[in-house]
Amino acid sequence: MKSGYHGWTKTAVRWPNRIQWKIDAYPVVGFAFTFLMIFMTIRPMVTLRFMADLPRARFVSPVPGAAREDAQIVSVSRDGQIFYRNVKVRIGDLPEQIRESIRNGADRKIYVRADARARYGDIGQVLDEIRKTGIQNVCFFAEKVSP
Repeated sequence: MKSGYHGWTKTAVRWPNRIQWKIDAYPVVGFAFTFLMIFMTIRPMVTLRFMADLPRARFVSPVPGAAREDAQIVSVSRDGQIFYRNVKVRIGDLPEQIRESIRNGADRKIYVRADARARYGDIGQVLDEIRKTGIQNVCFFAEKVSP
């Protein structure tokens, strides 16, 4: 062995081990792609639903049939707009759409989601149009309040 040999090569002495400070872009791109896929798949699943301030009542019962995909839900907004299955309709077109969905196999039960501040006359018109279809089973959505 030569004297003065310490086991290091000249390149190791010239460039000692140092931490490299650089940003690796692959994890950032991976996270961005993952979030892009999540938000692209969730957006179509979120339906634009008519939100109403439901009337409050003490005694309400759960209605599991309203959560079905083919449930016939008629919504009345506070300004008198009428929605059938989250699609805005005219009051005169409502009976025909209900009849058509019954022909396609929907349940003969109508769920009414009326805003608490909707006018009584607008809700009465909706009930009259529902009666024209021959359906007698009508349920109203309400929010339960504790006593």
